[in-house]
Amino acid sequence: MRGRFARSFVRHKLCEIIFRAGDGIIISKYTMAKHKVVHFEIPTADFKKATEFYTKVFGWKMEPWEDKYLMAMTTDVGKDMSPTEPGGINGGFYIRKSKGDVPTFVIETDSIDQTLKDVEKAGGKVTRKKEPIGGDMGFMAEFTDTDGNEISLFETAKKK
Repeated sequence: MRGRFARSFVRHKLCEIIFRAGDGIIISKYTMAKHKVVHFEIPTADFKKATEFYTKVFGWKMEPWEDKYLMAMTTDVGKDMSPTEPGGINGGFYIRKSKGDVPTFVIETDSIDQTLKDVEKAGGKVTRKKEPIGGDMGFMAEFTDTDGNEISLFETAKKK
């Protein structure tokens, strides 16, 4: 991108982005979003082939989970299996059921119920209502944005 530059500084959860476009300099300040991307999912026809490919190409550690899912660790994890590297996310693979299955990502939210209301108010559509996952792991839901992109949501189960 000749003639343009971008620098970002993160200090106390405030991010400044400075960039030059044409003759002017635009400065934008905003608070970091609390809804972070926390997971990705990729469809596959064969867990073994996916393991071989992603291990060889990217060095990811792959672990089967209940014969229905393949966990992909792209970064080191702690005892709770969460990434230990700031900004790192891990994900998984599921068996492709149709050609329409595409890679997706998961956004964490404090309240799926509120986020789904916000999605609908903003013109999106709920495609999968809130449901529990992984025993006591938490909840998930899915929606499409105004362009029809399918996006997943995750809410951590509250500690009892």
